[in-house]
Amino acid sequence: MLKINNLLIDQIIEIADSKQASDLILLDVSQDCDFADLFIIMSAETKRQIKSILDDIMIELKKNGLDKRRVDGDNTLEWVVIDYGDIIVHIFDEKNREKYSIETVWEKSREIVRIQ
Repeated sequence: MLKINNLLIDQIIEIADSKQASDLILLDVSQDCDFADLFIIMSAETKRQIKSILDDIMIELKKNGLDKRRVDGDNTLEWVVIDYGDIIVHIFDEKNREKYSIETVWEKSREIVRIQ
C-alpha cells in the first residue's frame, strides 16, 4: 500500500484500495487553484461501490477528528465530491469520469501519484 505520510491522504487511499476503486490520482492543484491544494480522483464501477467508498471515507476520517466541510453529488452517486478544505475527493462512476475528465481541466497541475 502506497503511503504519502499524511494521515488524511493515507486513509483515503487505504479506503479507496479496500473498496477496489480504480484509476486513483493525486493531483497537486495548489499552483492553479485558490480553493484547494490537492485533488484525489478515483473511479468506481457501480453506485453501490461509490456509496460504500463515500460512507467509509466520511466515517473513518470523522473517527480521527477530520470532518468534511461539504459533500455534493451524494444524491445521484455519479460524481461525488467531498470537501476537506485543502483536499477535495472526487469519486466518479466510469461514464462521468470520462465525460468530465477533470484531469485534463487541471492538466497544468502536477500529478503526484497514479494508481491504476
